[in-house]
Amino acid sequence: MTVYISLPITGHPLEEVRHRADYAKRRLRAHGHEPVIPLDVSPDPDAPYHEHIGRDIAALLQCEAVLFLDGWMTSSGCRLEMEAAQIYGKKIYFEYDLRLNRL
Repeated sequence: MTVYISLPITGHPLEEVRHRADYAKRRLRAHGHEPVIPLDVSPDPDAPYHEHIGRDIAALLQCEAVLFLDGWMTSSGCRLEMEAAQIYGKKIYFEYDLRLNRL
């Protein structure tokens, strides 16, 4: 299953965001899934926000499921990704599902 990883980025240290995303990627791969993260989809840190979120939503729509990491509710980008996931009928998982091996 291809899984888009949604996590708060804006206002957080990029190194911390990368660490959290890479951890989730490793866990998903260990369970046979193919992860997609926003930092790989839109890697240019100097690109404008609308370019990042546009690429992120496009990538999310190509995935079968979306994994929302803790803190997603405080991020407007993650909330937009949740809306897109719901509208387009994607499977939705949360970080606790990953911890409990429910994916």
